[in-house]
Amino acid sequence: MNSSNSVDINGNKIRLIREQKGLTQLYLATVVGVTTDTISRWENRRYPSIKLENAKKLAEALEVSLEELLEMEADREPDAEIGGEEAAADKAVSSLAGRIGVPWPRGRWWILAGAGVLIVAALAWAVIVTNRSGMEAVRIMPAHTAPNLSFPVLIRITGALDAGNTLLIRDELLGEGQAIGAEGEGSPKEFGKNPRWIGKLAGGEAAFLYLVKPDKKLRPDEEIEFAGDLITREGQSFGEKIGGERRITIAPYHWADRDKDYVISDSEILRAHETYSLPGSNLIDFNEIEELWLAGKYDWNKKTQTFVPVAPTEGKQ
Repeated sequence: MNSSNSVDINGNKIRLIREQKGLTQLYLATVVGVTTDTISRWENRRYPSIKLENAKKLAEALEVSLEELLEMEADREPDAEIGGEEAAADKAVSSLAGRIGVPWPRGRWWILAGAGVLIVAALAWAVIVTNRSGMEAVRIMPAHTAPNLSFPVLIRITGALDAGNTLLIRDELLGEGQAIGAEGEGSPKEFGKNPRWIGKLAGGEAAFLYLVKPDKKLRPDEEIEFAGDLITREGQSFGEKIGGERRITIAPYHWADRDKDYVISDSEILRAHETYSLPGSNLIDFNEIEELWLAGKYDWNKKTQTFVPVAPTEGKQ
């Protein structure tokens, strides 16, 4: 049985959902703020009851409702003290409690004793849902990049035209790489694994651009994952989850070469400019990309971990 600050979770469901979404225990541990050993113990039901706060973080990381992770009536042995209509009523109330994030112990007297509490909690939950910020943050980035080649990450924030509150973007790298921001006072901002942006909307939108340099020891097909949120008001612990792209794959192609054919085409160079060029920002060295584009073709030098323009061979198409 759980306390008011904890909930009973179903470890089998957690493992199944994680595996279906292709997530690792390390990813969940990083987002929730626990160790991989703790995630393993949750999945193996060594810790059947966990803190409500951690359960909410876990549900957010898995992109499911909290109810889907809870140990529900159908997952347990029947209670001999509750039968017939009372058992059905208890199950229905427990299900409602799970949907709104309220722990619900089993038993006959809880049905009547806590009915008023549930009604108030349900109304409060409805107020929270209907009063969300109405703002959205979406992460845009290439599908691949080469080892040791910096690539851009753009987060676009949209909302009401008259929104005047200050916003905070908290992004996070879950992999081997370092984030770099636009220059401030003559030197680039070193974000490490935690890019941050604070500002306001202008005309209902804003944008946060930064670069990520993958560690040169990363190998092809390895990935860097991202997780972050948008804080819209003071005192807010959990923000609106950043949508859009969540991972990038290491491959021996330039990030602007979308079809990975060692040719940066006219449409690809245009798309790179249109997507990642921000007024007043010189974070991206487009001259280097244009050199590869003008050459018509390029190669990846594995030894130096650089791209080399390839001059057209005379007599060949």
